[in-house]
Amino acid sequence: MWDPSTIAIDKTDLSFFQGLDNAVQQRCCLVVYSGGDTGRQITLDDGVSTVGRSAAARLQIDGPGLSRLHAELTVAGDEVTLRDLGSANGSFVRDARLTGPTRLRDGDLVRLGSVVLKFYSQQSMDAALHDRVYRLAMVDAGTGVFNRRYLQDALRRELRLARQRGQPLAVISYDLDRFKSVNDQHGHATGDLVLRDSAALVQALVTEHAGPAGVLARLGGEEFVVLLPGMARPAALALAERLRAAVAGHAFPLPTRSASGAVMRLRQTLSLGVAELAPTMLDGCDLLDAADRRLYQSKHDGRNRVSG
Repeated sequence: MWDPSTIAIDKTDLSFFQGLDNAVQQRCCLVVYSGGDTGRQITLDDGVSTVGRSAAARLQIDGPGLSRLHAELTVAGDEVTLRDLGSANGSFVRDARLTGPTRLRDGDLVRLGSVVLKFYSQQSMDAALHDRVYRLAMVDAGTGVFNRRYLQDALRRELRLARQRGQPLAVISYDLDRFKSVNDQHGHATGDLVLRDSAALVQALVTEHAGPAGVLARLGGEEFVVLLPGMARPAALALAERLRAAVAGHAFPLPTRSASGAVMRLRQTLSLGVAELAPTMLDGCDLLDAADRRLYQSKHDGRNRVSG
């Protein structure tokens, strides 16, 4: 009989946990313990960082009772101090309201307004586990890439950082051409396979050319978005063309075989649109809308192409 107190993990998760002891990074972090971002890990860089719900805060956290600029974290080597910035609802460490700068100790519970966080002096097994669970909740089960919720969180953070640092931010919006006909002619099992395998092809190229900062997310159905922090429009256009060519040149094996027993294969193409963050854009929705308009231009111009 299944024991509800146990957690099932697959081979990928097992490899991840087994490798943690050999991959611990000596970097301090905060883990969110409450609200919609529960489990999210926030790595703390050296220097001074403001914390709050405003886009002007270097560490932006949404939650009840949090002021726009709520507190200030100072990281200097092994020493991390927290100072309240006159917030309405206060900052607390070990259940004591701060009246001045307070040094954080490993495992301290921190409360900013009603948002609870836990401080780790280095990235521990516990912190990594929380982050893993958070990420699993942000993954699309059908393709293994991130989901819409993760994209929204990542886009909000990266847009704020891009504007603070004066760095570019680009997105690629794409979908699979005439995908409904794949399901209609070959069945949903084939459609699921094409979605999964095409996402894996795209993910490999995004990681190769954009590094770990690049985010591939499935919006729903056959629609995907690639978020590219630090990448300007020309490089994003070049990457989009690589994605288009890789998928167009791949023969997807079908789960069914021909009458002779041979493996049947299917060709699939993408239509893509590229946009870069501009000063006139108010938020991430404007950036996604710009990429979507260019995606539909690719559709209008005959599909299997990039517009930007």
